[in-house]
This record gives sequence, structure tokens and C-alpha cells, in this order.
Amino acid sequence: MNPSADAELIYAYLAATDPLPTEPVDAIVGFGTFDLSLPRFCGDLHLRGCAPLIIFTGGIGAGTADLGQPEADAWRGELRRSHPTIADARVILENRSTNTAENIGFTAELLAGQHPGRELGVGVCSVIGVASPSRLRRVALTWRKLQPAIPLVRQRPPEATYASERTLYAAKGFDYAAHLCGELDRIVDYAQRGWIATEALPADISGALARLRAERSAR
Repeated sequence: MNPSADAELIYAYLAATDPLPTEPVDAIVGFGTFDLSLPRFCGDLHLRGCAPLIIFTGGIGAGTADLGQPEADAWRGELRRSHPTIADARVILENRSTNTAENIGFTAELLAGQHPGRELGVGVCSVIGVASPSRLRRVALTWRKLQPAIPLVRQRPPEATYASERTLYAAKGFDYAAHLCGELDRIVDYAQRGWIATEALPADISGALARLRAERSAR
């Protein structure tokens, strides 16, 4: 298998989605990064009736790139531009977190402290989680570890592909193949540290990772 095929195989594993629920869930939770197609997708899901509430979570972290502000704030600005009919009352922002565990933990604290009736496990008992494709599986595993009683449905924009994501990341100065390898490393390492739910890498994904690493080392 060639390096591009290995990278695409890893991408498909990391970016796997779930079927959309046939009935509305309680909230759409958008996990912030520099990609502003994601808040637009959250807005699309909301207007389709998938959930009455949108929660954007993200401060300034490794995935903020050149946004110049907390990810949740940038996402809210983009949503106002792309979906001006969505009222402020339908959107909650958590803009202090710097990693996925904090995304979830700080969101839980914010809802419990400032939004009575919308606490995780009370008013918010089912969610659609929207994240960048490469991060989607790790987000789901982190959620499963920290909020095991609340089902999370994984979603990403349907137009996102390996090729489009590689181009997007390259424009921000990121090596996408290295990024994908790093995501697999985190899934293994974070589970060993007890930070996310454990999920063994399938044999074909482990093989693709080993080949991709060997090819990059040989350059």
C-alpha cells in the first residue's frame, strides 16, 4: 500500500461518523478548532431540527491556528454570519478550554453553574458531537470516558474528505500525515493514562501507521 492510501485509511478510521438520530437530541456540541466549516455545519443540523440547542466549546489551544480569539467565540461569529436567524438564546459558549477533556469538563461546569435545567445528564441527555474529522474518534472516546451515561452521535461535515482536509491543514502549515499519526498515538497513549476510553487499534490501522511512519523516516 502506498503512503497516500495508508493515510487515507487512517483518516477514514478517525473520521468515522454515526447515523443521525431519527428523533431530535438535546444539543449539538461543537468542539472548536480553526476550521470554520464546522460551526456552519452545526447551524445546518440545528435548522434541520436535529437539536434545539448548540454548544460551542473551545478556548485557545493547539488547534486554534490563526483565529486570533477563542475558538468558541470565532465559531459564534461564523454562525452569526452564515445562519443569522439562529437566536443567541439557542447558542451557549464555553471559551476557556484548551484540550478535549477540558472541552467536556468546562462545558459541564458552565451548564451546571449558569444554565439551570440544561445540565449534562438533566436537560442535556443526548448530544450530537461535531468535530474535525481527524479528531472525531478521540472526541468520542473522551466523551465516553467522562460522560458515559450520555450518548454522543459523531458527526462531521459530509463534504470533508482526506484530500480536502490535507489541503486545509497544509494552508495552516500543518503536515496532515504527521497529524493523523499523532492522533492515533494519542488514542493509544491517552487510554493508557486513563484520560479516554480504551479502544484497541484495528490491525489494518496499526499496519498503516507502521508503514506510514517507516516511509516518512526513510525520506
